Amino acid sequence: MERLWNTGGKKWTYEYKYRRGGKTLCCLYAKSNCVGFLIIFGKDERTKFEAIRGSLSDAVCRKYDEAETYHDGKWVMFEPNNTDEFDDYIKLLAMKRKPNRK
Repeated sequence: MERLWNTGGKKWTYEYKYRRGGKTLCCLYAKSNCVGFLIIFGKDERTKFEAIRGSLSDAVCRKYDEAETYHDGKWVMFEPNNTDEFDDYIKLLAMKRKPNRK
């Protein structure tokens, strides 16, 4: 997995991007007293999201529904302030990439 540090643009101080095969898995963002977690859902991943929607929390589904859809996918930014939704985040990441074999 390729990992890239960058500035966080206008809204964030830092960006840490995870990429494989030229595609971004997710991006982590940080600024004072706040972290962000961005996932970009392509067309196939949006279909997969709808298939597992019932197993996700209302908060995660609401963030997904409110996110802007662009020509390259739906950009969903999560700003967790506790660990309540971490299991959902793992499901979303698994949708994008199959876990490594052990």
